[in-house]
Amino acid sequence: MRRSNLWWGIILVCAGALLLLDNLGVLAPLNIKAGPLIFSLALIGLGVWTLWAAQRRSSFTTEELNIPLEGEEAHVSIDFGAGELRVMGGAPGGMLLSGTFEGVEYDVSREDRRQRVRLSSPSFVGPHIGPEQHRSWTMALSNAVPVTMNVKTGASSARLDLTDVQVTRLKLESGANSMHVIAPAHAGYTEIRGSSGAASLNVEIPEGVAARIRTTGVLASISVDRERFPHVEGEYRSPNYESAANKVDIKLDMGVGSISIR
Repeated sequence: MRRSNLWWGIILVCAGALLLLDNLGVLAPLNIKAGPLIFSLALIGLGVWTLWAAQRRSSFTTEELNIPLEGEEAHVSIDFGAGELRVMGGAPGGMLLSGTFEGVEYDVSREDRRQRVRLSSPSFVGPHIGPEQHRSWTMALSNAVPVTMNVKTGASSARLDLTDVQVTRLKLESGANSMHVIAPAHAGYTEIRGSSGAASLNVEIPEGVAARIRTTGVLASISVDRERFPHVEGEYRSPNYESAANKVDIKLDMGVGSISIR
């Protein structure tokens, strides 16, 4: 349990209890003007709620998660809050996803040939005092089937090494975070779309992979390797983009932050 939540909860409970006892006449009058009975009860309730909230947020356990591969293609949705996120290829044979998670909820379904997996941080209802607890997720995805991905992050550090994963579409939504993405090397055509409020986004494109890059950002700092991706007709594009066997189509919209593509 974080100390800030613990002490705030104790203070609120004690203050509420003192006011309640004073209102009931159990204690001698205090040298303060006691609030009404309902205020005392509400204060105690708020303190108990805060203690419960702190305990709930700090009760995440580390667990191993292995999801068997049961489709000819897959869609993986990741809704991650604060902390450290690591995604890579190389899941064990027969597995779509394998990893270690601190605090995770997941759902698996199938539609015809497509297997769907949704990973999210545990839902929470309660007051929040102090910084959000950081958690860590590390996972490996299958290299055997085409995959589409949605990745949504909060205040986090994220690294997505998709070099060996057959990602055909990647959608990124990020808050105030740092994200490093390594694009697929052998997926054929990959579409990458991203939007962010305030973040640092680095995209690494493997050698031998062509790219078409479009970026927007009112206050964003944008850096692109122009030797590999010359600026042509309002976009950055590999000279062999149309004929390349492996290529990525990137479109990024940044608010405040930096974009680096190399």
